[in-house]
Amino acid sequence: MNIMDILLTINYVLCALAVFNMIFIIKKKPSKIIAWTLLLIVPFLGLFIYLLFGAGLSLFDKRMIKKYELSNKDYNSYIKKQVSMLKHNKEIKDYPQHHKDLILLNLNTSGSICTFNNNIEYFSDNSSAFESLLDDIKNAESSIHLEFYIFANDKTGKRIKNLLVEKAKQGVEVRVLYDAIGSFSTSNINFRKLKKNGGQTAQFFPPFLNIKLLNFKANYRNHRKICVIDGKIGYTGGFNIRDDHMGKIKHLSPWRDTTVRLSGEIVHSLQNVFLSDWRFSTKDKTSAEKYINKKYFPVISTKKVENVVPMQLITSGPNNARDSIKVCIEKMINSAKKSVKIQTPYFIPDDAIYGTIKLALLSGIEVSIMIPQKIDHWYVHFASLGYIDDLLKYGLKVYVYNGFIHSKVVVCDDEILTLGSCNIDIRSFSLNFEDNLVLFDKKKSKEYVAQFEEDVKNCTLYNCESRKKSSIFVKLLVSFCRLFSAIL
Repeated sequence: MNIMDILLTINYVLCALAVFNMIFIIKKKPSKIIAWTLLLIVPFLGLFIYLLFGAGLSLFDKRMIKKYELSNKDYNSYIKKQVSMLKHNKEIKDYPQHHKDLILLNLNTSGSICTFNNNIEYFSDNSSAFESLLDDIKNAESSIHLEFYIFANDKTGKRIKNLLVEKAKQGVEVRVLYDAIGSFSTSNINFRKLKKNGGQTAQFFPPFLNIKLLNFKANYRNHRKICVIDGKIGYTGGFNIRDDHMGKIKHLSPWRDTTVRLSGEIVHSLQNVFLSDWRFSTKDKTSAEKYINKKYFPVISTKKVENVVPMQLITSGPNNARDSIKVCIEKMINSAKKSVKIQTPYFIPDDAIYGTIKLALLSGIEVSIMIPQKIDHWYVHFASLGYIDDLLKYGLKVYVYNGFIHSKVVVCDDEILTLGSCNIDIRSFSLNFEDNLVLFDKKKSKEYVAQFEEDVKNCTLYNCESRKKSSIFVKLLVSFCRLFSAIL
């Protein structure tokens, strides 16, 4: 037996152990096991990719994430007034049963307290959202907390960093958390000036020994977008700090996204998520009780809130086996009576979401989905078409946006809406750390529906005839990419 035979034997023994681990230890879903097994057949490369992206989040990491959370007990002790509102608020008694069911589901899966005293403002383009964020940062008095999947060192990144440096010089607490993989091209050196002036930065799941190519948690990314200013103003949605998200890259323009500016009690929920992620990433041993104070969770004045918009902030990630955001969307679609409208840049549903949409279509509910015409990841795009082509025969309406749509929104019956960082794909549902808002407000839902209908004007209808016109090469590519959709 020569050296190559020995190496191949070792490779396939390790591959067999990997399959055993997927089936009996971490208990991956069958579709993922099949996809990874197909990849593991490729000698050496398959095992390397599996170790880098598919080995699973360790029990130790899950325990550490839980350890550094602002625990429900501590958090609820501070916001017991909000909990009391949920239990005793008379208005909730008049909510439709499916609204109350969804609120309860989100409470059970994500510990998401329903807040009532809120304002929300939509932004359909990131340039406007970015300018609004910069204005709020300029007016910050005590703290600026930013959490992004991508924080690039381009013109957009440098502009906000320069402002953060100025605020740090003024004595404002500045904390920036970014994902190590999403911000792969961003170096610690890029934040040197900010740190020199008192600002703080951290990476979520940093690479081993700070060597970027040695990140053994590369498959698990913090995809959240959270901004909290003085504990009073919040932002979330789809945008990142990078030029292309501002529509400045021609091949992905026009860039259509959804970002929201929030005020009211819901900002406390955003703050809770940020501080939990920050404490985990920095291994901050400061007790949770010291974070529960008026600096980070100021008393919300009801006089400053113009509208009462009930909403919840739900989070999900590989540390939570309940797939909170996915089951929320599934419940919303199951409860729909008339219509479901979806905007997503990537559409790779798992069996549960696929089956839910199919059931809705067969029940006579109008389901519309909007996807981009311009693409940033070709393999994800073609995998998406595989699922869309299947659902066309059941009556799915597909709008192809003439640009890049990065918006992640689901609206049901024009009365319940969820939006945030989560795409309609398996990665977002199971592998990424995500955050989504759920709004229980007809006025604000219809306001977004009007935007959806405006977006339709900039779309091309994709139907069965469109599919038939696709070349054989495209059809083969669609089938091939869908084969690996569970691990994209």
